[in-house]
Amino acid sequence: MYTKLFSIGNSFVYNVVMVIRMNRALVTRKEAALRLGVSERRINALCISGQLESFPVGGAVLITEDSVQRQERWRGEGGRPYSRDMAFAALYMLSEFDVPWLGRQQRYRLKGYLRHMDAENLTRLTRRRSTTIEYWCRDSNLGKIRQLIRPSSATGEMADTFHLASTDMVEGYVAADALIDIVQQCRLKQGVVPVRVRLRVSDSLPVGDGTMPIAVCAADLAESIDPRERQAGLSVLQQLIDDYHHKGN
Repeated sequence: MYTKLFSIGNSFVYNVVMVIRMNRALVTRKEAALRLGVSERRINALCISGQLESFPVGGAVLITEDSVQRQERWRGEGGRPYSRDMAFAALYMLSEFDVPWLGRQQRYRLKGYLRHMDAENLTRLTRRRSTTIEYWCRDSNLGKIRQLIRPSSATGEMADTFHLASTDMVEGYVAADALIDIVQQCRLKQGVVPVRVRLRVSDSLPVGDGTMPIAVCAADLAESIDPRERQAGLSVLQQLIDDYHHKGN
């Protein structure tokens, strides 16, 4: 039986029923609210929507600092983020994929938006396309995970595309209604280190197989708090935008 201890930092977080092994900095709801300049009620809403990554510990909620940092980056920026359908459509169009889920007028309007877009702004506007959840996974199940998701970011051979070093981190997209089955099949555990799997969950995931379109992978990296990953994602995303303009879209 563990006594209650809230440890804010790279350490263990204990409570009376479990221990969450974390190697990531954590903040309280109050601290997150102060940093983002919003109410604790708004922090609760951001946690529920998945825009802030949080862990319930006893009667409190602790929030990962890196998810707070991502929200800080976009605080005060103008323009409402795209809906999930519109966000995926923008990134698919830049990757030269069809977007059959949009109507003709929506596609026309989106093309107009993209004519005046840059990588930073597009990253901000498309950020609500999915909710990110991180897991521990045993080595023997990593291969199975790769078969069950649509790889993204710099997973596997995509690392070369972005001139990044390859890692054993598996990252990709899953449909919201498939998440529970994948977690059970692969015995994924949340709140345990080391983090081996990063799943981007969406209830509007376009139908398809294989690696996600390159603009989606680039946008995933552009959201990272790692400077190298962020710059690699922004660079590729900006090149895709420039190419899109040069083709007369």
